Amino acid sequence: MNYTLITGASSGIGKAIAYECAKRGMNLILVSLPGQRLEAVAQDLEMRYKIKTRYFETDLTQPDSPIQLFSKTQSAGLDVNILINNAGVAGASYFDESSIEYIDERIMLNIRALVVLTRLYLPVLCKHKTSHILNVSSLAAFFYIPYKSVYSASKAFVLSFSRSLSGEVKSRGVRISVVLPNGVQTNSATGLRIKSHGRIGRWAQTSAEKVARCAVNGMLKNRFYIIPGFTSYFLLLLRIILPVPLQQRLISREFIKEVNATCSHIQMA
Repeated sequence: MNYTLITGASSGIGKAIAYECAKRGMNLILVSLPGQRLEAVAQDLEMRYKIKTRYFETDLTQPDSPIQLFSKTQSAGLDVNILINNAGVAGASYFDESSIEYIDERIMLNIRALVVLTRLYLPVLCKHKTSHILNVSSLAAFFYIPYKSVYSASKAFVLSFSRSLSGEVKSRGVRISVVLPNGVQTNSATGLRIKSHGRIGRWAQTSAEKVARCAVNGMLKNRFYIIPGFTSYFLLLLRIILPVPLQQRLISREFIKEVNATCSHIQMA
């Protein structure tokens, strides 16, 4: 019996992807942080779509967590033929005021966990005639974003890593796809950041359900780049037209709003 493993599956894009996969009859392994009501998500998916689900609660920012997750799924005899690396963390801050913990969280989750899980599950995926890896990056991967320097760089890493690895594994039946959404309101924190951009934020945002639908459809059609929403293509056109210094001035003016909104929220809390 084959399983699709999804990290960050308790909410937002990951949860929406889980429902999209379940609609297609895929059995699921759901992974998220403890205390996120993951069991309830797993039970609802089983009841609605008559699929098999297993769930594992773990903090993937911890160095041993990806290895422990892999060991548990292997010990349980769960055969993974689709790996969806969705778990990630965003945020906006002045870099010189960022704590080391803030930086580590983004590197460990957005980069290291994704790479280590891919390395561990790749031999399992290669046993199948056809298998898939779907990595969730961001439209930020194409831009150099002040106040989100670690985040945007981490998502650029995901894109570069995915493209590089795809050249190694295509001949072995493994297809790699990358979904690059723009702003998606997945929780109160992302909602606050999107709201800070006013009309531009509302215009550019995409729903988690639309991202999930595009992501799963694109993955199953073996597309490498999956970019949900017309507005994202418009922003990529501006990236081509505008010189980088001008891009950065405009982006800096826009994203300092996120920092100010986040700092104000923290102070009020």
